[in-house]
Amino acid sequence: MTAQAHLPMAEVTVSPQVAAAFPDVRVLCVEAEVGGGDAIAREVHERWTQQHGRWHGVAKAEIRAHPAIDAYRRFSRQIGVDPDRQPPSIQALVERGLRTKPLGNWPKINPTVDAVNVTAVATMVALGVFDAERLSGPVRLALSQGGERLRPIGAQEDVAVEPDRLILADDARVLSLFAHRDGVHQAVRADTRRVSLLACVVDGIAPDQAADALRQSADLLNLR
Repeated sequence: MTAQAHLPMAEVTVSPQVAAAFPDVRVLCVEAEVGGGDAIAREVHERWTQQHGRWHGVAKAEIRAHPAIDAYRRFSRQIGVDPDRQPPSIQALVERGLRTKPLGNWPKINPTVDAVNVTAVATMVALGVFDAERLSGPVRLALSQGGERLRPIGAQEDVAVEPDRLILADDARVLSLFAHRDGVHQAVRADTRRVSLLACVVDGIAPDQAADALRQSADLLNLR
């Protein structure tokens, strides 16, 4: 494995409106190369096995009381999302993929996404991953004007974005409803070889934690 800890860390540009409304929110990002799928898959399986041992059978109340999950649940409420109906990504991965499922039944998408997901659970930092070659210009965090189009992953058609929703966007399109639902356009595919990794910093999640989670993800993805 070639360590990618030296990769330059950056921050997504935050619009003035978002900065005023959510002063604690930051998004750190880094680009990383994707190595061999088999090597990544083997290591990901081992790490998911470790996390299954950590979380299997744990009560929901204990999961939700974890300081990091509680921080993201509080942020969800800030942006108008009910964390019980639409749980933060880490909570969902733990509760739906590890708490009650048998060993080996954790969520499987593809080796790259699986690597990012297991790193998110291991570090308790909400992470995202985009195909870097499908982005058009820099990514920014902004409030929607309303009426923008987004085709979420798993959806059959575009949806209209409501006004004043927190979004990640590039120069061409809305990429995601922030901390809620990603679009299909920049989704990682089997042939993706370069990714943009993103880490969500909110009140209760330190930037150093987020940066470390990004470096761990980048190193795991670089396995060959």
